[in-house]
This record gives sequence, C-alpha cells and structure tokens, in this order.
Amino acid sequence: MSTEEKVSALQENISRKGNNSYYYAHGAKIDGPAWDGKEEPRLLKSSVISSESTKKMVSAFESFSWLDGSKSVKIFIDFESASSVDDDKITLKSTEKSIEFKAIVGDKEHVFIISQLHKSISGATYKKKSDKFVLILKKVEEEEDWINLKETS
Repeated sequence: MSTEEKVSALQENISRKGNNSYYYAHGAKIDGPAWDGKEEPRLLKSSVISSESTKKMVSAFESFSWLDGSKSVKIFIDFESASSVDDDKITLKSTEKSIEFKAIVGDKEHVFIISQLHKSISGATYKKKSDKFVLILKKVEEEEDWINLKETS
C-alpha cells in the first residue's frame, strides 16, 4: 500500500480543499482523553470544593397573618423557636413601599418579601416571640386604614 491509499477520502478532500471542503466539519480533532477500550466510567478530573462556595437553601416562611393598627401594621410570621434565632442572623430591609425579612437558621435561609405594600411606610422593626416573628411597619399616614397588605392592581 502506498501512502496515498492510507489517507481516507475524507482526509484527502479536506487537505485538498481546506476550509472550503464539503467535509470540513468532520475534520476537527477531538482533544479529549484517548479511549482505553474499557466500557467502565473513568474519572477525568477531581477538585475540592470549599464550604464557603456552598450556597444556602432558601425557602419562604410558610404562614403569616397581619393586623392593621392605628399607627402601624403588624405582620405575625409563624416560626417555631423564633426567639432562639440570633439577631446577627436576621435582616430586615424596608423602603417606602416594600419589606424584605430574612432569617438564617442552620444551612437554610427563610425569607418574607413584599415588593409592593398597600400604602407607604416610614420604617420597619421586628420583635422575636417564642413561636413567631413580629414585623412592625410604621405608617406614613397614621389612622389611615389598610384594607390589604399588598398593593392590588
């Protein structure tokens, strides 16, 4: 056999016509590991993942209720052993029309978010009870009734 016969028709066409070859897409070489002839899976790479890069699971608080008072609106978020959650694991952010409450317990982050409140607030605070968190939203316009907690379209 001559060396010309050892080159496949595909390789011959690619070498003769280059990028314009009909078979150009088939000429790419795969740079993966060579097959060792075994069917069993083979570990290609391993790496160490630090605990800092793991993400916390996020879930919404399961139930809540609310109360419209004369100067504030109170939101009662049911959570067993709320009083045992450290204050540095709790965040409360508020704007004029939104609130975001988060509590991290173990590897789980519990969230309560209302992006459009029914009316404007001037601030928000929280208290911990034995079985619930109480969010206190200070009304901008006192004595004004809230018929809903969330803004409705």
